[in-house]
Amino acid sequence: QSFTVEGDWSQAAFFMAAGALGGNTAVGGLRPDSVQGDRACLELFKAFGAQVSFKNGTAFTSGSALHGIDIDASQIPDLVPILAVTAALAQGKSRIYGAERLRIKESDRLSAIANALNAAGGRVTVTADGLLIEGVKSLNSCKVEGCNDHRIVMAMSVAAIKADGFIEITDAMSINKSYPRFFEDFKQLGGTADVINLG
Repeated sequence: QSFTVEGDWSQAAFFMAAGALGGNTAVGGLRPDSVQGDRACLELFKAFGAQVSFKNGTAFTSGSALHGIDIDASQIPDLVPILAVTAALAQGKSRIYGAERLRIKESDRLSAIANALNAAGGRVTVTADGLLIEGVKSLNSCKVEGCNDHRIVMAMSVAAIKADGFIEITDAMSINKSYPRFFEDFKQLGGTADVINLG
């Protein structure tokens, strides 16, 4: 018997966000009827205003004029860091709520992504159960803390494509928890990443 293991929607969301922020990405191996809750990112990027289509197991995403939205994150907590990055670069205000459980992940992800985006010139406020985000046109070159959290590191790597220079992110090797090839794929898509493994 042969089986095909479907792709991971929560990881696909990072590169779909890169497409939404102004590139063109195609992420294969996905199923639109997946039981993975994070397939919700498909509709959320559409709601932001990105051009999103799905054909033969591949999600195609391209940039457009993004605008703020409200997001109930109670069933999609792993998407919050990359959705926050997208919201930070979308015109207007966004609200992410129902995300209080993110305070007890690999880091306090609400504070971690807010601090990182604000260090880069974003406008993010932490609430009791989420984030309030006012979009900006671009981010600044800066150094941010990855908080030894793979999703913070990957989210801020995507954020860097809309920065006016390099964003230095600590704890880069935390990606090994879920996506060891992340930076290889990031560079294959045209991104620039110089990874220093300090052990």
